[in-house]
Amino acid sequence: MPYHQPETYYAEVASYYDDDARDFEQRYEENPVLKKVRTSFRKEADKYPFRNALEIGCGPGFDVCYFAGRNPGSTVYALDVSPEMIRLTQENARSRGLENIRTGTGSVEDVPRLFPDQKFDLVYVFFGGLNTVFDLEAAAREIASFCTDDAVLVLTFVNRFYITEIPLWLAKGRFDKAFERVFKKWRGYSDLRKIPSRVLSHGDIKRAFGPHFSITSKRGYSIFYPAWYRSHLLPRLGSFSEKLWKLDRLVSRTPLWNIGEYSLYVMKPRASS
Repeated sequence: MPYHQPETYYAEVASYYDDDARDFEQRYEENPVLKKVRTSFRKEADKYPFRNALEIGCGPGFDVCYFAGRNPGSTVYALDVSPEMIRLTQENARSRGLENIRTGTGSVEDVPRLFPDQKFDLVYVFFGGLNTVFDLEAAAREIASFCTDDAVLVLTFVNRFYITEIPLWLAKGRFDKAFERVFKKWRGYSDLRKIPSRVLSHGDIKRAFGPHFSITSKRGYSIFYPAWYRSHLLPRLGSFSEKLWKLDRLVSRTPLWNIGEYSLYVMKPRASS
């Protein structure tokens, strides 16, 4: 269904993730692909020291707790539209004895209200949290408004053009799944319930963030290495899966770098932002 107001849109996103919160935690604990990709995302963000970091779309707080634990002298702010995800983040922070975490329930547009006058020198988004914003260009402007001049963004997106996935769906006779990203009909991973969201091309991301940020590096994920929802293939692939992971790294240096499941961007503010 079309969403004409951000409030209605985000209410549906929040409802989806409220219902999915516990399963989300379980997938992380059990899925080896999610763990491997998350570790790589973290290694990229670990390169950048920070005093005040913001995670947009924090989920149950796995990464918030990770960065807060590694940086006890800094503060990590956690944002999610789902009240249940924020509750789990708070629960996970308490269980680890972490006191340098601040949480807020809302969308990226709510950051100035939730964390008044706060500026961030690291903003990160793992596993495509910005694919569910109402307006990507407005979100990019908002992020620029609360970044410090020397801030770093580590952002990941679900790709529109996941080319190597197409033949896998066609082999199963799923024409609808094979081309739903290309035709912008993708609404999440579940066949049972759709989520307000959109897949994004490199052009979409440049148009939204280009006026405010310069891209300093980028990398593609699951170009040939299986996507997280195909982790059942890993036992069949055996050690060959590591070769596919390394192949993804090589392909990331070519124009085909963003034809996989995820793209990661590192960005820095332009002087005029």
